[in-house]
Amino acid sequence: MSSAGHTNDSPDNGHSTNGFKMRTPSLKFMYHLECEMSQENHVVGAQFGTSNARVIMPIVGGTVKGPRISAIIQNMSGADWGLAIGGTGLMRLDARYTLKTDDGHYIYVRSKGIFKPGPGVDINPATRTRMTQDEVEWFTRLQFEASGPYDWMNSVFGIV
Repeated sequence: MSSAGHTNDSPDNGHSTNGFKMRTPSLKFMYHLECEMSQENHVVGAQFGTSNARVIMPIVGGTVKGPRISAIIQNMSGADWGLAIGGTGLMRLDARYTLKTDDGHYIYVRSKGIFKPGPGVDINPATRTRMTQDEVEWFTRLQFEASGPYDWMNSVFGIV
């Protein structure tokens, strides 16, 4: 046990100059998400002569299943407003959508992250309808706005 009384001190504590100690965050399974995207994307195009382009990808549905939540993604309740970084294959993700739980509650979800294809992976939406994390890397952080029995989600910082 550390002097702070925690067994999970952050590795960064050895670099602290002010003596303030942090704990390593814990990870707990929250839910499994399957998201259905529209076949039609809206490309805004490059801004100010750059090679970066905004791609709006509507979310048309999906499911969320976990120990404390079961929900659907409301049809057309949001989108991913991705920013394709020209020439890199990297996309900055910015998704927002609404869940409707099996017991009738609504939850607003915000998700920001990155999407990057693996070496040699074709990500052309005209030829690919599904991708896995074996083929691409995508990681996002989730924040929630919820009430009632799902109020606990408001203090969760989720990672996908």
